[in-house]
Formats: sequence, structure tokens, C-alpha cells
Amino acid sequence: MTVKDWPGLSDRTILVTGAAAGIGRGVAEAVGKAGARVVIADIDADGLTQLASELSTSGANVLAIQADMTDSAQVEHMVNRAVEEFGGLDGLVLAAGGFPQRKLVEEITPDEWDRGITQNLSSAFYCCRAAVPHMKSQGGGTIVVVASAAGRTVNRQQTAYYGAAKTGLLGLTRHLAFELGEHGIRVNAVAPGVTLTPRIERLYDESRLEAIRQTVPLGRVAEVDDQVGPVLFLLSAQSSYITGATLDVSGGRVLV
Repeated sequence: MTVKDWPGLSDRTILVTGAAAGIGRGVAEAVGKAGARVVIADIDADGLTQLASELSTSGANVLAIQADMTDSAQVEHMVNRAVEEFGGLDGLVLAAGGFPQRKLVEEITPDEWDRGITQNLSSAFYCCRAAVPHMKSQGGGTIVVVASAAGRTVNRQQTAYYGAAKTGLLGLTRHLAFELGEHGIRVNAVAPGVTLTPRIERLYDESRLEAIRQTVPLGRVAEVDDQVGPVLFLLSAQSSYITGATLDVSGGRVLV
């Protein structure tokens, strides 16, 4: 199945946060190829400019918005601008987040804890809070939360605030699915395992990646493309009777 084969994506408006790099970038590229109007948002202005140029060159209808997802006012402006530009909002992919380095719990300062929770959990709440009224008014929509295997299990590569925030995202996903189903809004999550994004390539050396491979039943670390298909599935009409679910995309790593 190619990206053009996903039903329900063509001629839809889909906003992707964290779009300048990694999984968010991969999803933005794919929904653009599928014929959607794609809104790309990130704090990284240079990354957005580069991606917007590439998407436009490929024929996608794209709007780039620089925004800090930890700032609720900026998030509100981002969503309103997307709706004003394209007349509505059909899909929202929440891919912003991450952590700069692993720290033991006693090494994490209160400010680092607050920042980590805000960056990975509160940011998703801000985006949903801004997007849901528009989706309700148009009779439906689809939200896909990019959580993490860190919300499903624990390992020595994680840091405490990241695991706590990603676990919180799964709870938020379930609650929103329950609350918003009557309005035709589906909310699901993916829980990626370690994926070879630019951030991971900076953080992990080859020996650490090899140690991770040894814990994955499929025997390899994920590529970004491994994460894109599951997100498109949850955005598309192929998953029209799925809501409140979390899809593990970790090569089976949560089994061990």
C-alpha cells in the first residue's frame, strides 16, 4: 500500500506538530503525498522552512507555522491560523516531545521535571484543547498521539519524567476517546520503540544501539518509515471503528 492508497486522507487538513524532524517529519511528508492539506508546526524555524520547501516542490498544499507547543497561547494561535487558512481541521498528529539526555531521578532538577512533563504531556493537552472545538463544530476529526514504548514499559535508556509523561499520554488518549466519541472524534496513540531519528543518532552511539537491538525480538532498531505507516492507518478511514487504542510499534520490545 502506498501513501496515495490511504482512504480518507486526500483533500483533508492535517496538522502535524514536531514536524521539522524525526517521526513528525516523516508523517508530514507522507500525508502531503497522500493528497492532504498539511499544516506543519515546530519550534525549529529552519527545519520548517526546509520541509515546507520540499513539500511544496512535491506538489503538496502546505502551511508552515513556527510555534512552541509548551506555550498554550502559541498553540491556540497555531490551530486558529490553520483553520482560517484551510477552512477546518480534520486530523491532528502530536509528534512534539523528547528528552535531551538520560538522568537518574536524583539528578533531575524540579525545573527539568516540569519542563519534561510540559514538553511531552501538557503540550499534547494544549493542542487537543485548541483543536477539539473546531473538530466538534465540523462533526468529527481524528487525533493521533505519538507516545512511546516508554509509556508501556521501562528500560535503562529512559529518564523518569519522560516515562511519566508518555504514560500520561496514554491515559489522556483513553480519556479523550471516551469523552469525544459522541462528537465523531477518534483519538488513538502509537507507542514507538527507539527509532533512528536525528535526536537518537545524537544521543546514542553504536554500542548503545547494538545493545538495544539485542532486546528487540525483530532484531533491529526502527527507522522513521516504520512509524509512519501506523500513524497513517490511525488517521485514515481504514481505522474508522478504532478509538482509545494504543498501537505498539516497537518490534516486540515491550514483550521482553
